[in-house]
Amino acid sequence: MLRFFRQIRQRLLTDNKFSKYILYALGEILLVVIGILIALQVSNYNETVNRKKAEQKALNNLQLDFEYNLSRLKEGIGFNENNLKACMKILDYTGKRYSSTFQIDSVLGETSNSYQYFPQNGFLLDLINSGNLGLIENDLLRNRLSLWLPSLETLKNREAICIEFDNDMIRYIFKYGSWLDSDKADRDETIVDLRFPESGFETDNRELLKSLEFENMIENQVVFLATLLEEQRNCLNLNQEILTLINASIE
Repeated sequence: MLRFFRQIRQRLLTDNKFSKYILYALGEILLVVIGILIALQVSNYNETVNRKKAEQKALNNLQLDFEYNLSRLKEGIGFNENNLKACMKILDYTGKRYSSTFQIDSVLGETSNSYQYFPQNGFLLDLINSGNLGLIENDLLRNRLSLWLPSLETLKNREAICIEFDNDMIRYIFKYGSWLDSDKADRDETIVDLRFPESGFETDNRELLKSLEFENMIENQVVFLATLLEEQRNCLNLNQEILTLINASIE
């Protein structure tokens, strides 16, 4: 066998075909390498296309969630701004500023009714919990998305403080005022449709205006609402920035 290969080698060398054989072998190797590189390129291209499709789907879902969140935040800010104005209006008539013409019943209900924000974060949580937040190529957008949940946590803490004080205010009115008189003057359609009767007691919520304790409670509610509004506006700014980045990334 060795003699056979030796004869072939000698014949190739004698016929000056060895260099052609080497070139042929190298050509085959080159073709194999090119084939592998092409296959890798195709695989990488397909992976890139699939990843891009997954990113665009994620962006579209996030867009829907954050558009909803933005609308609810704007609603909440408007709601709490109205409550704060009602509290400030009451403070204009407490103590020595008392006036029998001030209709406190029409605004009393707004002193203990802080807005609770319930955002829609299902898809963002899915991305985070599945480890797929990396699908988002925009580094700044990923960073802002990672800030969203901690910002909501701060907002929820502010809400909890306001809700606790809302309950204190409600209990105070239970003891010293008349919710029936307040609800009778309420302009909310749901309350109006209940058609409450006049209170069966001789009450006048304007007497609350003569109480220093009531004034202090309203003043504290103003502070709590102001801090809540501050956090709501922080979340609003972050939400708007996230939406701007999402919209710029959607193709």
